[in-house]
Amino acid sequence: MKTSLENEKQLFDRNSLVNLVRKWGDVNTEGILSATCQIFSDPCIEGFIGYRIETGNAVVFGDPVCAAVNKQALAKMFQQYCLSLKIGVVYIIVSEEFANLAVQNLGSVLIEFGEKFVLNPLSNPIDRKGSKAGLVRNRVKRARLEGALVQEYSGDNSDIEKALQEVAITWQKERQGPQVFLADFTLFNDRVGKRWFYAKKEEKIVGVILLSELQSHNGWLINSILTTKDAPHGISELLVISVLQTLAQENCQYVSMGPVPGNQLGEIIGLNDFSKTVAHWVYQLAKKVFHLGGRAAFWKKFEPIIHPSYLLFPEKNLSYSSIKSLLKALNAHV
Repeated sequence: MKTSLENEKQLFDRNSLVNLVRKWGDVNTEGILSATCQIFSDPCIEGFIGYRIETGNAVVFGDPVCAAVNKQALAKMFQQYCLSLKIGVVYIIVSEEFANLAVQNLGSVLIEFGEKFVLNPLSNPIDRKGSKAGLVRNRVKRARLEGALVQEYSGDNSDIEKALQEVAITWQKERQGPQVFLADFTLFNDRVGKRWFYAKKEEKIVGVILLSELQSHNGWLINSILTTKDAPHGISELLVISVLQTLAQENCQYVSMGPVPGNQLGEIIGLNDFSKTVAHWVYQLAKKVFHLGGRAAFWKKFEPIIHPSYLLFPEKNLSYSSIKSLLKALNAHV
């Protein structure tokens, strides 16, 4: 069964979809909740697959949004559905667990392209030893010396909400150069399962960090960190550390962010040596064009646990068309 996230007359209403994403979603949350996303579901399985059709391919955002035990079955049904429409399938930002299932059962080409970072708030980086922890402490200290404070927004103040929106709008306008992103950024859509923290200097809000609930991990996803140009140095680090300290008080042990493109491609299955060489060359070119290394450098200061993230091309659907569809789904433009 296929439907659209915006069609309230279909099987799922918006609230049901959001609740399923909070229950089973991961780093694919932002892409799946985009207004341009479509869904595929089966009445016998709690969950769905979120995707966009681009240049003759269904580009799937992450793992199937369902219990792990049902991912293989739902993926096979979706593959048959796309076959009936004579379109290919491409998966982006999938987990290692699902990647292995797809290689064994869907005849997939697998490419390890990125990293998902996980932090445990009970082991705060600011309390550790070593040069990276020292760097984070110095950045946080500098932001605090410049007068920055972090608070959580409770969701009931229109003036604060307006100020947070202004930070987001300004941040989006100031983005320059080539861009790659899953979906247009929104702060206050789909509020269920979201939390907002903001940084102030004097009476001006200079930074925002957005969290989305990940019930399957008993934790949270850091969706975005937005700061103004005049924010104190270290404001991003202060926002992250403040969030971790708050979550530690709640005994939360899982915060993730990503995926972040890796320094180079990792494991590749299903390609010959020549194709692997071409894939490595294309990836390095894309990293250079789209400046994909900055986020990784930022998060690695916090010494996270790193999990691989994959691209999948079921039925070996790796071609010029599928690569083009992948770039369109990522909103890649120069």
